[in-house]
Amino acid sequence: MTRRLIWTAALLALFTLAASPALALKGPKIVFDSKEVVFSDVVEGKEMTAVFTFTNTGDQNLLIDKVSPSCGCTASSWDKVTPPGKKGAVTLLLDTTGLGGSFRKTAAVATNDPGNPVVTLIMTGETVGRIKVDQGRRVSLKGCLGSPITASATLRDPQGKNLVITGVENPMSDYLEVKLVPQPGGKTYRLDLVSTATEPLDFAGPLFLKAPGGGPVSVWVVAEVRGPFTVRPHEVMFGTLNKDTPNPPQRSVLVKKACADKLKVDLLDYNKKLFIVERDWQKPGEELLLVITPIVENLLVGPFDENLLIQMGQRAFTVKLTGRVR
Repeated sequence: MTRRLIWTAALLALFTLAASPALALKGPKIVFDSKEVVFSDVVEGKEMTAVFTFTNTGDQNLLIDKVSPSCGCTASSWDKVTPPGKKGAVTLLLDTTGLGGSFRKTAAVATNDPGNPVVTLIMTGETVGRIKVDQGRRVSLKGCLGSPITASATLRDPQGKNLVITGVENPMSDYLEVKLVPQPGGKTYRLDLVSTATEPLDFAGPLFLKAPGGGPVSVWVVAEVRGPFTVRPHEVMFGTLNKDTPNPPQRSVLVKKACADKLKVDLLDYNKKLFIVERDWQKPGEELLLVITPIVENLLVGPFDENLLIQMGQRAFTVKLTGRVR
């Protein structure tokens, strides 16, 4: 056999051994029976348990270092070490308090499986409230300052049984008044909402109804309390300005008619040594664009925080003008 044939045979033998299953990379391998648990007919306020089982199909011990749930659920337990060929489980607890309607929660499982270092587990479902709201789980208020801004909803038992509500938790008590009024017959309540905001304000958040037999039931409230006009944005940021910049950046503020019959800005108050503010009517009597240019040479080096006051009648709004000069 020639030297060339001997080297060829040796190389073929080496490649054959490298491709052999016996020399394949070893390690753990996590295989879940299912990565998603679907809950049905969940009563809001009840704690649910999801068990995710898996098998280590590798040839080394499988390690789970950490389980990181998303907001609303906790990892109660998991098998930290699973030998080859054995089964293990990750158990998650889900608190459905405040979950109105459909939900999707996840948990990230960190493993030593080189092919699956992080596995995402999913819990989905839909809650059925122990209290039914005739408008759905969302109640809206909208109106103008100076006029009553109210909304009402009827609460009842989903199965038509007698209803008992022992109280309501109101995280928005600084600008929302809530009353529960039992109705004749013992099967319904009227939920009355009144905005107590004294300035234009948009807010949203949950109310928590307390009833025997489970956790609180949430009702979502969305409110828009309008003044004579609206201003966007509430803060103008110029970023970092250089003293030698020939054309300083301009920013704009849009003032729009809201509850007033006509938009008429009575006063613009600002530091005229530091800024130029030009009026550009987009829609006369309805929309006014204020174009703001800083006079950089007059601004001190360092951060600045100035105000632009916009007044219409008895209502005024202040826009912050911020940035830094170097």
